[in-house]
Amino acid sequence: MKDQVFKSILLVLIVGGVIIWLAAIIFYGMGGMETTFFICITSQLLIILCCALVIRALHQQANSDSLTGVSNRRRFFSRMAGVFGQKLPISLMMIDLDNFKRINDTYGHLVGDEVLKQFAQILKDNTRNTDLVARLGGEEFVVVLPLTHHENAVKMAERIKQAVEAKTFVCGSADERITVSIGTVTSKFPMDADYLLKFADKALYKAKEKKNMVVAYEQLETI
Repeated sequence: MKDQVFKSILLVLIVGGVIIWLAAIIFYGMGGMETTFFICITSQLLIILCCALVIRALHQQANSDSLTGVSNRRRFFSRMAGVFGQKLPISLMMIDLDNFKRINDTYGHLVGDEVLKQFAQILKDNTRNTDLVARLGGEEFVVVLPLTHHENAVKMAERIKQAVEAKTFVCGSADERITVSIGTVTSKFPMDADYLLKFADKALYKAKEKKNMVVAYEQLETI
């Protein structure tokens, strides 16, 4: 439905503009210059407002994961440069749902999608407004924590892990309990996003060896 609206919006605006000027010409003969001027200004302002709302909706659609509603991979990388330059120290969590393939294989991808949605909501509920929650792909998520030291990042990761453990994921007739593995890394100096992801991924790899764990990468050196 949204795609159809976006595809037709240009035609709607053009037709609307033509109607406005036709109405202006008609009212010019009936009500004079002041009435015509008022109609044109009011109508143009409405068109500008409509354009602004459409641009905002397109921006959100381009930067959001269509399934979970959190930020997508594109927005994550576009935000990183600004965060590094202004808000240090910065911490990063990489999060992976343990044994997620079993849920898809057992119940199907629709149930798997619902689990991802509910998990994304847990991330939003347990992070701050200043944090960035993004889905990198599949069952892998990332959380960017500006102005967050190592200890606080680990505490937040533990809180997320416990919230997931405590939740029963209800998806139609399926009730499932899941766990997550989390790798965290903290940097006190500007660093390329790829490097930070690399270190967080190493921590996540260690966490997934036993699963349902939080592992912090602590050998961070200047690159």
